[in-house]
Amino acid sequence: MRLSEIYAQSKPVISFEIFPPKTDEGLTPLLAELQKLKQLNPWLISVTYGAGGTTQGRSLFLLEKIVKELQLELMTHLTCIGSSEKSILEFLKKISGWGVENILALRGDFPKNDPDYQPESDVFQHAIDLVKFANRHTNANIAVAGFPEKHPESASLQSDIVYLKEKIEAGAGAIFTQLFFNNQYYYDYVSALRTAGITVPVIPGIWTITNLKQIQRIAELSRAEIPADLLNKLQQADEKGVREIGITYAGEQIKDLLANGAPGVHLYTLNKADTVTEVLKRVF
Repeated sequence: MRLSEIYAQSKPVISFEIFPPKTDEGLTPLLAELQKLKQLNPWLISVTYGAGGTTQGRSLFLLEKIVKELQLELMTHLTCIGSSEKSILEFLKKISGWGVENILALRGDFPKNDPDYQPESDVFQHAIDLVKFANRHTNANIAVAGFPEKHPESASLQSDIVYLKEKIEAGAGAIFTQLFFNNQYYYDYVSALRTAGITVPVIPGIWTITNLKQIQRIAELSRAEIPADLLNKLQQADEKGVREIGITYAGEQIKDLLANGAPGVHLYTLNKADTVTEVLKRVF
């Protein structure tokens, strides 16, 4: 099912993001987690794609398993920087042959701490290059990323929106946001997009906090603000308490978003089904 059909539903769309493990040995436990996630009846599963395509092999393995064995709707992430047109086209043809109808088109980053990495090409410099290429060579629905608190590399949120509109005009039909912890940022972002003439679905990305040091590191990298009262509670809690606070907060965040018109929520699972199961119990 294509994104345009999924987000035409009258009820909220719940979707999950997973990532390929770093080793082949990690594939079996991840497939077990996917079986648990399937029991939650998601509309969509997305699979990330390593920097420079470094996890492509395991990404493709997972994509095939999800489509053929788990029979779940799928959106594959695809990064383009450093890739050649040939390699991107081969990837698109392969997933098309499996019936995958949705792509999240991203610029991506070069692999860090890999002195042997050599880019295949410099033809793809920005996500819009991939949007245009994919739009020419596939019938899949294309989504792109959005940043309610602006992209860390951007000069301003307004310039972010200008570039985002260009991606939409180039063929993207949905926006999945970066994580955020203050829903007002999402509401203001959607309002700004609508004012700019962007009418496609804007799906909020939800991160469930289970580890304080981890989320502080992630928030620093993504420039996502952790509300002071939430951070204070987390800092005063033990490990078990942090997890409970994070699950409760994510549940309340989702309830508020859905009550105020979000088309659904996209949960970063960190490959842990139990956590998102607990979150959704607080919502439905």
